[in-house]
Amino acid sequence: MNSENDQELVKRILDGETHVFSILVRRYERPVYNMMFRYCRDRQEAADLTQDVFLRTYERLDSFDRRRKFFSWLYTLAINRARDWHRRSRRIRSGLNELQWSIPDVENSSRQEKKFLEKEEAAALYSALETLPDETRELVLMRYQYDLSIRELSTIFGLSESAVKMRIARALQKLRGEFAEERNEV
Repeated sequence: MNSENDQELVKRILDGETHVFSILVRRYERPVYNMMFRYCRDRQEAADLTQDVFLRTYERLDSFDRRRKFFSWLYTLAINRARDWHRRSRRIRSGLNELQWSIPDVENSSRQEKKFLEKEEAAALYSALETLPDETRELVLMRYQYDLSIRELSTIFGLSESAVKMRIARALQKLRGEFAEERNEV
């Protein structure tokens, strides 16, 4: 049952087997939660947003084009929900940074120096990522963290494939410079 592809599961759900939706939730809950956490910086808020994304997904399942990948469509809904939250949050808490990255705490004294350096490097990288515009940061993260193809990103963001490639290339160039600056400051 879990080996079924997403399109087959969607068909079953639309045919009345609504309990099958839980398989899709289990399959994609973690990546959606991670995305929401990066936006809201709060575990409970991220969990609420994740639940909201899956509720919206279920409500709009009949509009899913089964020729597309379900994950790409789900991520489009998740990005839109994250953007909605971000706009509201910005109005409510202007000046707050939209992303926070969780960096593991140092727990083992024998590895303390190594962990400290890793933490510094991670902080520098995340700080550099925060300098990118929201959509560009999303493109980079979805490309490299979630392994989405250029074609999938093109569909999700409504851009041509060449525009996606160009934005990612420019973002990586900017990140290299920002990351180098951050590492020198740390």
